[in-house]
Amino acid sequence: MGGIPVGAIDELHFVKGYHRKVAVDCWFTSEGRSIPHLIKYEDDDGCRHTLDHVWLVREEKRNHAGLMVQRYDCKVEDHGYIKDMILLFRPGVNTWDMILQ
Repeated sequence: MGGIPVGAIDELHFVKGYHRKVAVDCWFTSEGRSIPHLIKYEDDDGCRHTLDHVWLVREEKRNHAGLMVQRYDCKVEDHGYIKDMILLFRPGVNTWDMILQ
């Protein structure tokens, strides 16, 4: 129970790039906004990584086939390089996905 309904349109299929499940630490403002500021993920070899330089560029709430998705366009510093990425949060299932473009 609580998963995505069978046959529902999934936001991830509309965003091109390299997809990965991640853990995200957010700062919640007094106005109710959530701002991601730390990302943890596991690579294909099982090594865990932390991205702690995250800059929010744009945020948007979307509704696809009745499923709420919060999209965060961000820039992150990874090994001295600045990369564009998208974070998707699905409040219905409390999961985060990182999409590198």
